[in-house]
Amino acid sequence: MKSNTLALFLVFSIVILGCTTKPEKGFLINGRISGLDNRYIYLVYGNKIDSSKVLNGSFYFEGKVSYPKKSALYPDLPSSKEQMTIGVLMLENSEIDIVARYSEGMTSSGPIKFLDIDSINGSKSQVLKDHFEGKMHRTVFEEPNDSIKTETLYDNLFEFLSANPELELSGEYLADYSTPGYNLTSDQINNLFVLLDTSYQDEQSLEKISKNISQRKLLEIGNTPPNIVLPDMEGNLLDRKTLKGKIVLLDFWASWCAPCRQANPELLKIYEKSKDKGFEILGISIDENSQKWKEAIIEDGISWLQVLDSLGETKRTYNLNSIPFNILLDREGQIMTVDVNHVELTRILETEL
Repeated sequence: MKSNTLALFLVFSIVILGCTTKPEKGFLINGRISGLDNRYIYLVYGNKIDSSKVLNGSFYFEGKVSYPKKSALYPDLPSSKEQMTIGVLMLENSEIDIVARYSEGMTSSGPIKFLDIDSINGSKSQVLKDHFEGKMHRTVFEEPNDSIKTETLYDNLFEFLSANPELELSGEYLADYSTPGYNLTSDQINNLFVLLDTSYQDEQSLEKISKNISQRKLLEIGNTPPNIVLPDMEGNLLDRKTLKGKIVLLDFWASWCAPCRQANPELLKIYEKSKDKGFEILGISIDENSQKWKEAIIEDGISWLQVLDSLGETKRTYNLNSIPFNILLDREGQIMTVDVNHVELTRILETEL
C-alpha cells in the first residue's frame, strides 16, 4: 500500500514539475522579403533590438513578449542616420508570417531605403489594429461634419477600449486621438481613460493622455487662455490682451519645424485677405536660437505679429505636445476652436468678419 502511494506521489510530482518548468510559448516570425538578400533586417520591440540575416529571401525572429506590443522591422540599423521607412506590426506570442518588400530610392534630401509590408498573418492584435484603423478611415476621416466626426470618434474609441482594455494599442490610440485637433472634451477623454488597464500601457502613452486632459481643460471652447507677454523682433514686450477686439489666431511654431514652415504660404494668403477686416495672427515661436527665428520670418515673408519664447514658457503653460498648433480666439479673447486648418479658418473668417 505504501509503495503504491509513493508511486502515485512521484507520478503526480513529475506532472506538476513538468507543468511548472514548461516554458511559455513565445513568438516566431517567419518572414519573406524581396530585395534584401544577404543583408540584415532588424526587429525593434520595447527596449529590444534583434537582427536576422536574409537568406534566399527568408528571415526569422524568435522571442517572447509579456503582452501584444507594437513593433517595427527596419531595413538598416535603427540607429543609422540614413533615411528609411519601417514596417510596423503588432507582435504577440504566436507564429506570425510576414511578406515584405525592400527597395531604394531618392528624395530631395538624399537616398532612402524603403521597407513595405504586404501581408501579416498569425497576429490577432494585428487584425484588431487593421480593423479599427479601417473603421476610422470610413467613419471619421472621411466625415465632413465636425460634430459627427467627434461623436463617431468617441464611439469608436469607447467600443475598442471597452473590448481591449489590456491591449497596449488602446493606450496609444487614446494618446493620439485625445490631442486638441480631434476635439474630444476633457470629460470624454477621462471617460475613455478609465476603461484602460493601465498596468499594460506604455508610460509615454499614459503621460501623453494625462497631458492631453490638462490641455483640454485649459483650452475648452469658450475659455480664456493664459495671457502671452513675450518679446517681438525688436525686443519690445507684446501683450496678447492688447489684441482684444480682433479675431486672433495664436500660431505656435518654430523655424526648425518643417510642417510649420510649409503652412506659412497659405496662412499668409489668408492674413493678407483678412488683416484689414479685424483679423490678426500672433506667431509664438519656441525657437531657442533667435537668429534662426528671425531668418525664417524673413525667408517665409511673414508679416504678422511675432514673438519669441526661447525659454519654452508657453510650451509648459499651454501643455503643448507638438507643433504646429494654433488657437483661434474671438473678439473677447475667448477660444473659438483649436488646431484649425486653413480651409476651416477661411470659412470661419468669411462668417465672422
